[in-house]
Amino acid sequence: MKEYIKGHKKTLILLFIYALLIVLAFKVKDILIPDEGAEVYGTRLNEIDKYPIEESVYKKIEDTLKKNENVEKVSYRVQGKIINYYVTVGEKVSIADAKKIGESIPPLFEEKALSYYSIQIWMIKENKEMNNFPIVGMKNPASSKVVWTLDREITVPETEGESDEE
Repeated sequence: MKEYIKGHKKTLILLFIYALLIVLAFKVKDILIPDEGAEVYGTRLNEIDKYPIEESVYKKIEDTLKKNENVEKVSYRVQGKIINYYVTVGEKVSIADAKKIGESIPPLFEEKALSYYSIQIWMIKENKEMNNFPIVGMKNPASSKVVWTLDREITVPETEGESDEE
């Protein structure tokens, strides 16, 4: 055995280094990509089936919002534990009125659902020159009220080619 080791010393050293590199490569992969194969949301959605929301609730919210003459379009998207509402309002709607419309959404859900889901409300205007919109409201499951983004003033960017030096 000693003779075999002495005769193949270089080969055995190379095999040992190769095996060590393979082990190190797997360790580096585990460090760089620790949750390979894990669910995107982790365990946050494990109990989501305990908090179902019927399609009729979404329809009721849409119908309630559309009764308001200032609301033009309503859509929603459920993404995990987040319910996004996109509400397009008329051009003459003020920020305060838009917030009132948005704040009417959470009370239309059951209390059980409000304790589990986050609700994001996107108040939008079609006119891009009204760049104080969109405003976004967020209702966290731990909170009882909607928190809104900071209000912005309407600013119209200068168009190219215009100058005040004439």
